[in-house]
Amino acid sequence: MEGLYDDQLSGWSIDDRFINHAVLRLTDWHTDYLFHGFRHPKIRTVRFPYSRFIVDAERLWNDPMECIGQGIIYQHFEGYQRKVSPNNKARLLRLWKNHQQKLKSNLCKDALLLDCHSFPEDQGDVDICIGFNEDWSKLDKQLLDFAVNLFVDCGYTVGINYPYSNSEAPECSFSYQSMMLEVNKRVYLERQSLYLKTQCDKKKDVREVITILLKSLTELF
Repeated sequence: MEGLYDDQLSGWSIDDRFINHAVLRLTDWHTDYLFHGFRHPKIRTVRFPYSRFIVDAERLWNDPMECIGQGIIYQHFEGYQRKVSPNNKARLLRLWKNHQQKLKSNLCKDALLLDCHSFPEDQGDVDICIGFNEDWSKLDKQLLDFAVNLFVDCGYTVGINYPYSNSEAPECSFSYQSMMLEVNKRVYLERQSLYLKTQCDKKKDVREVITILLKSLTELF
């Protein structure tokens, strides 16, 4: 929710419905916890600190979603409108550019960019979503199969480019792979709550499975 109450950054008319239906529902809650269970010198973390309702760091420059007011800088969302002055727009775009540059500076040839998120239960009926691009950054099939099988063997259902597709991949002067990994909030959060679950109904807790995946990736890359 960082930035939503900043007079210079926000511009939204905030009420309870906006917070409950948009912000609380779509924020990637506790994903730092999910994906930071394993630390290794090969793993570099780049975290965008602001809400997507301030700047959507994953959007492309001239993103097609601009046509509905949901490009890099959201200006319309489900009936809510946002006022953004030219000066504030320039400032917000600098946040996006700085994040893209930080991503690039932490990548190297033949690396893997792991694009980590969560999603609300009403957006898909699978536990895990794995996404990739159909371009130069496309995920190796063996790596995709390994990730899918790891989650399935532990009792999780997996969607490939469903309910979300593609993965962040800023252009660099070298090639690398990119994989999006999204966890359904029902997997790790109590229903209608931001509390983490204390009991797991799968063979392994999702954080443990992600840790196994990360350990395996450090051996491959």
